[in-house]
Amino acid sequence: MNEITSRDNQWVKMACSLKQKKGRQAHQRVFVEGLRVIADAAAMNIPDAICFVSEKGRGLDGFEALYAKGIELGWTFYAVTDSVYDKLKDTKTPQGLAAMLPFFAYTFDSLPAIAPEKAVLYLRSIQDPGNLGTILRTAAAANAGAVLLSEGSVDVYNDKTIRSAMGAIFKVPVVQDVTDEQLDQFCADEDRQVYGTAPEGSISYVDADYSQPVILAFGNEGNGLPEPFLACCDDVLTIPMRLDTESLNLSMSVGIVLYKAWEKNGFKE
Repeated sequence: MNEITSRDNQWVKMACSLKQKKGRQAHQRVFVEGLRVIADAAAMNIPDAICFVSEKGRGLDGFEALYAKGIELGWTFYAVTDSVYDKLKDTKTPQGLAAMLPFFAYTFDSLPAIAPEKAVLYLRSIQDPGNLGTILRTAAAANAGAVLLSEGSVDVYNDKTIRSAMGAIFKVPVVQDVTDEQLDQFCADEDRQVYGTAPEGSISYVDADYSQPVILAFGNEGNGLPEPFLACCDDVLTIPMRLDTESLNLSMSVGIVLYKAWEKNGFKE
């Protein structure tokens, strides 16, 4: 394992640049920290990772197995000094292990085939990176077929999104910057119904027909889905609530509806 001792090393500078969206776009890479998320990337056979490991990181339970898997995948590992890792770290309690991973989001052309019974999530103009990470984690757990993010949504590679999603970010396909035209074409190609969601929806999420291929659409945290979009949906679902309560958090609403869709299809995997 080669060693990096200079805080001005080219790889260290590149890793630090990935903490900003501009740097991520320039290098088509994302910076991640921690054994769990990096091990999940290895388990999903993400290629071409560049890893930084401090003495503390080399002592982690599970590091040797990760190192062996990474070498098998052709990953590059650098031993770094504590001073170098202090410049790299992006968490308050670092484990001493970080990596630069190539972008792993999908395009519509690269999406794997999605089983008809798997619901697809469409998130329009979602702004909170923590919300997105939690939704991705829920989507992976509830067997969603894919997550589609509209133009203007938060970057899936945002560090808060990565941390909130944990390893789930590698377990559900995500397509970013989806235009209305692309969504329409995807619906036509997949023969999927679009179920919007709104407090004034016409049908309870419990009574919706999930036996057909569906897209479950949710709007952003403050404004929900715009009226023109809702008008084009095949149905608009609502989650019944007491009259004297505030609206649910977006990630909670997604979880409730998504799990109901999976339940109605017999929890098929």
